[in-house]
Amino acid sequence: MLDTPIQSGQERQDAAPIRAMRAEGARIAVELADGRSAKLSTRWLRLACECGECGDTASGKRWLTPADVDKAIHAESFDVSVPGQVTAIWQDGHVSHYDPTVLVGHAGGSGPARFRPQLWNNNLTERLSRFAFGAVVAEDEALFQSLRALRDHGIAMLTGVPAGTEATAQVAGRYGPIRETSYGKVFDLISRPDARVAGETARAQIPHTDEPFRYSPPGFIFFHAIRTGAGSGGTSLMVDGFHVAERMRTRTSDLFELLTRHGVTFHREHEGEVFFSAEAHVISLDAAGAVTGIRYNDRCLAPQWAPLDRIDGLIEALAELTRLICDPQNQFQHQLQPGEVLVFDNQRVLHGRSAFDPTLAVRHLRSCNIDRDGVHSAFRTLARRFAPEEAEAVLYQGAIF
Repeated sequence: MLDTPIQSGQERQDAAPIRAMRAEGARIAVELADGRSAKLSTRWLRLACECGECGDTASGKRWLTPADVDKAIHAESFDVSVPGQVTAIWQDGHVSHYDPTVLVGHAGGSGPARFRPQLWNNNLTERLSRFAFGAVVAEDEALFQSLRALRDHGIAMLTGVPAGTEATAQVAGRYGPIRETSYGKVFDLISRPDARVAGETARAQIPHTDEPFRYSPPGFIFFHAIRTGAGSGGTSLMVDGFHVAERMRTRTSDLFELLTRHGVTFHREHEGEVFFSAEAHVISLDAAGAVTGIRYNDRCLAPQWAPLDRIDGLIEALAELTRLICDPQNQFQHQLQPGEVLVFDNQRVLHGRSAFDPTLAVRHLRSCNIDRDGVHSAFRTLARRFAPEEAEAVLYQGAIF
């Protein structure tokens, strides 16, 4: 471990180049030019070789395995005289070359930075990022800025999107491959008296995440407004699930803990067509305890199973979460206009709407889904060009448990 934190990227390489390395059994001692010292695992260093013989992990053409690197592996010598390169010669004669910046970063022991999302409540109005359809479709930098907004807040708005189905698919496809579900690739939600799903009714919808009954719920959702009946109701209600989860952690930590470790079952059935059922945590946490995903839809809750001494606590936890979701202080409200598209993280941002009068207007939204790993891949790929220092950060991975 390094005695003090180090910087990343080129600044780190310039400020703390490696002055010397020496073998110390299962560890490698590393001396930095600024006088600090570090340690590396000998076995880790051998496994990190990406020469033509060992192969590289980025492409997946990797030939060296952990089982090939014995506990007794030993480095005979090191050469740090070539700028930007460290050379190791191993006991069997194998020669490995390394980027010293990478070695210093791993010697720091903290791993890559973890991105911390920016939380919001009803104050999103002045912070919501808006992007023109034409720019996002034609310009990679505009697309990157919208992806950055999705990373930061879990939501962004596109404007000036034409009404045609091809426009929905065109702009959504810029973010990643469109995910086909039992509803199709691009599907229409139109209010109708013979509604098959709640989204086709005129009733109010409590903010929720879509399709929690799937083992892997949709990652990002595009809501493309075609007709909205502005003035007759139907106001969109958006809630930052991460903000609500943190409020719950602070106010009712026991109920928060229940939703992070007790499985909750969601289901959906259309007789003779589909029958989905999934058990998962409503609030997902990473190893450090940070919230990484939300999975909740009150309309899809199955009758829950829990021991008698726990069932009431589970129901109260779900009730408290619902109360927080329904609190106007936690809701961003927006009346969608034709040509606007709300893009949001379905495993972070809960969406709903107020009721509307179906006798005054027909409400028509077009929707499609993108898997979150596709969106994050697009972000990292473009970050290599527009913000290299942001490309390696660990992003929150969603409702994965």
